Amino acid sequence: MNLSASIWTGAVIAVALACGGSYMKGRADGRAAEQAIAQKARADAVEVARAEEKRRTDAQTVIANDAKQQRDTARADAVAAASAANGLRNRVAELVASARHPATSSGGATTGDALDLLADVLSRADETAGELADYADRARIAGQQCERSYDALIAAPPAN
Repeated sequence: MNLSASIWTGAVIAVALACGGSYMKGRADGRAAEQAIAQKARADAVEVARAEEKRRTDAQTVIANDAKQQRDTARADAVAAASAANGLRNRVAELVASARHPATSSGGATTGDALDLLADVLSRADETAGELADYADRARIAGQQCERSYDALIAAPPAN
């Protein structure tokens, strides 16, 4: 009976070891599967982050190019306005010169001084208005670029 008990004990231990080994193998396979799932999730998260970074970078590039185009247009408009202002200044100078030396003198030195003062005031006002317009254009374009850049950065990524 002692031998039979030893055989039974050995058989029970063998079954227990087989079950324990099977359990450990299943647990190791489960851990490997969990690690594979976690690794795939990390890879997917990296891809999503890269796609978002590319979207933001592309949006910033488009915004910067658009702002550059607006600045170039504003500069061209300012050059055209300056040319027109120079033409007007030349015309005012011609009018002042003709008023100073009329064919028949109806006014005196007071008329010439008043015309010179008026021409000078108009010239300075026009020059100052041009400078203010240039500053306002640059500020508006920079503000719009900043606003669009911010909106592009906080915008939710497009749904896939």
